[in-house]
Amino acid sequence: MTCKNGQTQETSRGLNSSDIFDQSERLGRFQDSSRINGIEQVRPNQANCSTQDNSRRRNKHGDTTAGKILERLKRLEDKHILHLKSHQNLLKSQFEQVKEEEEDFRKEVQELEEEIYNLVSSEGKSQSASEERIEDS
Repeated sequence: MTCKNGQTQETSRGLNSSDIFDQSERLGRFQDSSRINGIEQVRPNQANCSTQDNSRRRNKHGDTTAGKILERLKRLEDKHILHLKSHQNLLKSQFEQVKEEEEDFRKEVQELEEEIYNLVSSEGKSQSASEERIEDS
């Protein structure tokens, strides 16, 4: 609709009657509806559907044989096992390093405990010696 001199006028939408058939052909066709579990379904006609995804049927590696698939599977397995082995070796070396650090820590703690014990026992001896001197005086 357009407004001309304060009056509303009907305008055409530019749709020609000859274009109607061409446009409906481009929309595609529908197969007869079917009922599944009481629900009516409408599906596009697959023969005329140009947007259908056929990628599931095609293999991205082209024509492959069982031997080629097994070869790819073996390469994948070898690659993954190699990755796991390298990770395992890394973990083993880290574990050995941690064990060494633990041993060093325990040795250091044991030496400190011995020093503390020796210090306490020498202080005990010096206190008792000084107490004896005080008593003797």
